[in-house]
Amino acid sequence: MADTDDDQKTEQPTGKRLDEAREHGQVPVSREVTAWVILLGILLVIAWLVPAMMVRLADTMRIFLESPDSFDMDDGNMQALLFHTLGQVTKIVGVSFFVLMLAIIGGVMVQTGFFFAPDLIEFDLMRLNPAAGFKRLFSLQAVVDLGKSTGKMIFLGGIAFGVIFPIALQSPAMTGMPLPMIMEFLEKKTVYLIAMILLGFTIIAAADLFYTRYSYIKSLRMTKTEVKDEFKQQEGDPMIKSRLRQIRTEKARKRMMAQVPKADVIITNPTHYAVALQYDGASMNAPVVIAKGINLIAERIREMAQEHRIPLVSNPPLARALHDGVNIDQPIPMQYYRAVAEIISYVYKLRKVGR
Repeated sequence: MADTDDDQKTEQPTGKRLDEAREHGQVPVSREVTAWVILLGILLVIAWLVPAMMVRLADTMRIFLESPDSFDMDDGNMQALLFHTLGQVTKIVGVSFFVLMLAIIGGVMVQTGFFFAPDLIEFDLMRLNPAAGFKRLFSLQAVVDLGKSTGKMIFLGGIAFGVIFPIALQSPAMTGMPLPMIMEFLEKKTVYLIAMILLGFTIIAAADLFYTRYSYIKSLRMTKTEVKDEFKQQEGDPMIKSRLRQIRTEKARKRMMAQVPKADVIITNPTHYAVALQYDGASMNAPVVIAKGINLIAERIREMAQEHRIPLVSNPPLARALHDGVNIDQPIPMQYYRAVAEIISYVYKLRKVGR
């Protein structure tokens, strides 16, 4: 059943799905990229920070190491030497720890950016469920992780062997060398070893980053039904929206038809178009379209006009132009003033004759 569901998830995750996953702490984090940043921090510590501090420590210990017979071994000198040595060692350990912590945090943030997910700090008893842990232990992801770890060990082990083996061949020649030269030689070779491993790790981290992001997107894929449901939630059900539009249109139409009895004249096509105009010279600069329609609505406007004894004037070009170019409750444009003025004048004459 799970395989069937996975086969149906063919759609890429939407932005909303990705945002929800991020809010719940589901972000693509490659452990190898984090390890790469940590290894870079280790290289920085060994290559630049520790040597400088070791020089200071060596300066402190030099008098005691070079001529211990001339060193006063009383309690005060020994205590001062011990405290100074511990201080230098504490600095080395503290700075190294600080750099590595920054590397760990930076290794994660460089992939995810800054975010806060309360779900990650909530206590969940399911995480302590032995059955769930046993299931994860023998899952496909566990097999993939085991294969990745084995391949990584073999690859990095080969790089380390290729660097260490020549050094081992040179070790007999170092027996007669002074201690400072041996320490300098080992420091350079250690930096070189870490740099080569870091170079090899770059390939591993890049491949794992690609695989992690691919697996993350794949795990969030959606079925077509889920995409449609999410669209309905965001945009609204199309059927409901259509019904709401219909209701709004009907209400607007009723309000418009209620204005027809106030019209001074109805300009018609004469059968397909009808436009109701109202004009009050004392309060209006130009006649206003208070109702309009075609076909059945036009027929209903004409019927109401006859019921309220409003004049009907047939002018097909003007009726079509006003219907298409003027909105409800808007005055007519200037180019129609002359034509409408003639009609309004004609209507006023009819009223005088009627009186």
